[in-house]
Amino acid sequence: MRERMKFFLSDAILRAFQNMRGNLFPILTTIGIIGISMLIFSTFSLFAFNLTSILKIWEDKIEVIAYLKKGVPLGEVEGVLKKVRRVEGVEAVKYVSPYDALSFMEKKLGSQKNLLEGIQPGVLPSSFEIQLEKDYRNSLRIKEVVFHLKEFRQIEEVQYGQEWVETFSAIVHVFRLTQGIMGGLLLIGLMFIISNTLQLTISSRKEEIEIMHIVGASPASIQVPFYIEGLIQGLLGTGLAVLFLFFLYYKVLLYKVFFLYLTPVMKEWFAGIPVLFLPPKTVVIILLGGMVLGLFGSFVASMRFLRYSG
Repeated sequence: MRERMKFFLSDAILRAFQNMRGNLFPILTTIGIIGISMLIFSTFSLFAFNLTSILKIWEDKIEVIAYLKKGVPLGEVEGVLKKVRRVEGVEAVKYVSPYDALSFMEKKLGSQKNLLEGIQPGVLPSSFEIQLEKDYRNSLRIKEVVFHLKEFRQIEEVQYGQEWVETFSAIVHVFRLTQGIMGGLLLIGLMFIISNTLQLTISSRKEEIEIMHIVGASPASIQVPFYIEGLIQGLLGTGLAVLFLFFLYYKVLLYKVFFLYLTPVMKEWFAGIPVLFLPPKTVVIILLGGMVLGLFGSFVASMRFLRYSG
């Protein structure tokens, strides 16, 4: 039984390659269409991956600043610091003295730090810079932390950039929703395009299939070579798509040519954010996905053709 199956598969693979070599033009056309289709999906995946990375970087920048009242003794500050660290949702706390705040402002102003001449550190309040746990970096959970911080009598004011946090949370929600919908629609579209393209390829070999029917070939011996062709065409088309996408990434994205078309504000937002290519694991998944789509397209196309021709 095992030997018979081994012979059947080796024969099917051989016939698949022979069929592809004998029908080079329609096969190349199919590979090209699969390549274009998968290039669209891979490009979408690349942008989605980089947008996710950008959102992650922006998410890490979300922090809460608690300003202390003037005149709070340093010994009391230490006690408050320990209590703040125990607040649910707080990941890390850093104490910023008035001297640290003034030094930071001088570095921020750079060559214009002379604007701070005459300002004494005592004018600036002490503060806590609070990093939040990942689950609390959204507009709803961050308010819980702020509520608890305001209960400390030593804290004068709590700031966390409410508008920015709410905007960021909305962006994340819309992006994830759009990513799911667009990804699903693209996959459905790809399956439709690939199955119809492969059906045209199979239809072009109608006479060959009819002869096989006449000589008594089983449905499996007719269909399996088509499935193998679908796998190979899916792999080749997807591989070409990934290679072309890497070329575009290397020539356009890596050198940030798109920066030329951004406004100064947008350039500041994206400064220091790396443009990444898809990780190897994702590339492998896309290649396997292309093979599966090719196999599925061949299955649908062959079943449809055999049903109509039968």
